[in-house]
Amino acid sequence: MIVSTMTIALVLAVAPQGNKKPAAKPSAKPAAMSSSVIARYNGVNITASDIKKQLSGTLARRVVPEMIQKIVIEQEAKKAGVSVTASELAEKVKEEKAKVVAQMAQSGKMMTFAEITREFGLTDAEVTQTVRLNLLARKSFEKFLIKIVPGREGQGRFAHILLATQPLGPTPEQATPMTPEQLKKKEEDQKVRVDQILADIKAGKLKFDEAAKQFSDDKGSGAMGGELPWVGKGVFDQDFEKAAFALQKPGDISPVIKSQFGWHIIKLLEKGSDISAAEKAKYKKEQVNAKLNEPQAVQKWLGEMARNAKIEFNPNAKLF
Repeated sequence: MIVSTMTIALVLAVAPQGNKKPAAKPSAKPAAMSSSVIARYNGVNITASDIKKQLSGTLARRVVPEMIQKIVIEQEAKKAGVSVTASELAEKVKEEKAKVVAQMAQSGKMMTFAEITREFGLTDAEVTQTVRLNLLARKSFEKFLIKIVPGREGQGRFAHILLATQPLGPTPEQATPMTPEQLKKKEEDQKVRVDQILADIKAGKLKFDEAAKQFSDDKGSGAMGGELPWVGKGVFDQDFEKAAFALQKPGDISPVIKSQFGWHIIKLLEKGSDISAAEKAKYKKEQVNAKLNEPQAVQKWLGEMARNAKIEFNPNAKLF
């Protein structure tokens, strides 16, 4: 749940834990509470007047951020053009009520939702408003993600063959580090080999995926014919990236490229701009849903919106 005040979660926070039996009901019927009584504990009334006396500017400041968050949700929903239908709201409220009743039962209290709201000072209207705000917040955040989450455009899927010119992983402690002369010799030898591999591929003597499996020092991608996952710019070594994204058509192969890891031959498998509209939409939806369902993602976004808002406190304000 996003909005904390008047939230259904309040019920669970104060519910007894473990398999405790419900408290025995008092035999005597308690006196009815007047409209000025907010709550009663062990026969002692807490009135509206009592609460007013306890309220202070400090307490009000604690409530203001939560009220601002509600304003943020309403404003962001309006900007995003989203709303909650009556049927959506009714279904979600029903779902949330069922969850609360089930969790209260697990804690040892067998109660209807109406009994729960009476006991914990909630009303149906408050619960419904909380659920509505949470739905609005989620829908608004989803619209925000659709705008900022990158799609396949600007991405590419590549395969490569790497002939390393230096160790790719941690050097075993017992191994003697290579001298500058040895490194230079290895770089020259690997260049001769990679040039021959590229020549054989171009001549049709060797298929790219077979060469990757047989010769690539990147054993992870090599086992899959050199294939790399979809990627956008800003991930690869700069020289590798420049050569990879310069390829125009699927099947195009780069000249030999030098990176910090060694010598590469790169092949373009797919361009994001070339895939079907259905594939683009599917990918976009997957990326949006992944971010939407991250823990506390909506709450963090709302917090950021609120932090960027201009909030002014009036030091001369009187609460009552």
